[in-house]
Amino acid sequence: MNICIIDAKQFITDEKLIEPLYKLGNVSMYDGIPQSLDETIKRAKDADIVLFALMKFTNEIIDNLPNLKILQFIGTGVWNFVDALYAEKKGIKVLNIEGYGNNAVAEFALSCAFSLARKITNADRILKERRWSLDNLEGIEIEGSVFGVVGTGNIGSIVAKKACLLGADVIACDIYESDELKNKYGIKYVSLSEIFEKSDIITIHMKATKETEKIIGKDLLSKMKKSSLFINVARAELVDNESLYDLLKSGQIAGAAIDVYENEPPKDYKLAELENVIATPHIGFYTKKANDNSIRLSVESILNFLDID
Repeated sequence: MNICIIDAKQFITDEKLIEPLYKLGNVSMYDGIPQSLDETIKRAKDADIVLFALMKFTNEIIDNLPNLKILQFIGTGVWNFVDALYAEKKGIKVLNIEGYGNNAVAEFALSCAFSLARKITNADRILKERRWSLDNLEGIEIEGSVFGVVGTGNIGSIVAKKACLLGADVIACDIYESDELKNKYGIKYVSLSEIFEKSDIITIHMKATKETEKIIGKDLLSKMKKSSLFINVARAELVDNESLYDLLKSGQIAGAAIDVYENEPPKDYKLAELENVIATPHIGFYTKKANDNSIRLSVESILNFLDID
């Protein structure tokens, strides 16, 4: 059996985590997203099992890998990276993992909130330019702010709890309301519109589906206060990013932190180039603990599917 870790060698810091794969057969590993279809096929042409983390696994790629039987996503939300129905019609089992980096992403969202609120990246840039100035560096504090959390599932609930413990007035929106967040933390559930009207800081933690595509559109974004901050470390497809760009550029929104993009790497970097935007290359999940968890859970997922102890 041939196994290919097609774009995630850099995630593997402990070889012991993939030892069970060596017992299944030959293992090949590569760093980074393949830059062409030919390169993708070259990496995985003989593979029975492919593990992937960063790339979009298109139908064209699937059509060119005749031996492929198992496609294991080293992450959550595989449907955003592969047409699972198409793959399974071709006899390929698509597997997914959950919960490997919930705290990592939650902490990253809060890191973005702190950085935006205190204009840390702007201040850093000024000093790197050998200038000493406080111009336009006055910030806001998390304590006492209205902190809006859109989506209180596994990650959003952690963000809401931590923001509450920091002294923020946390409001949330979700179809399913958490009794724990309401009763233990005093978090109030409100409408999506109210989140955007009232919040000083808004962070998004929803799944990207056909129903939620661009759910955060111009109408909602335009409701934000000029002093408000917007954070998206979930999925780019949730947001009308053209409208977000326009509102940020015109100063109708004070700032944003963006970690996710409709194309990765992006075809257009204009949002990332704005002075009031913190842009990062999808690193919300990227900690050693979360990476180790993702590899361990992915290997377990394959072994469970193959019914191997």
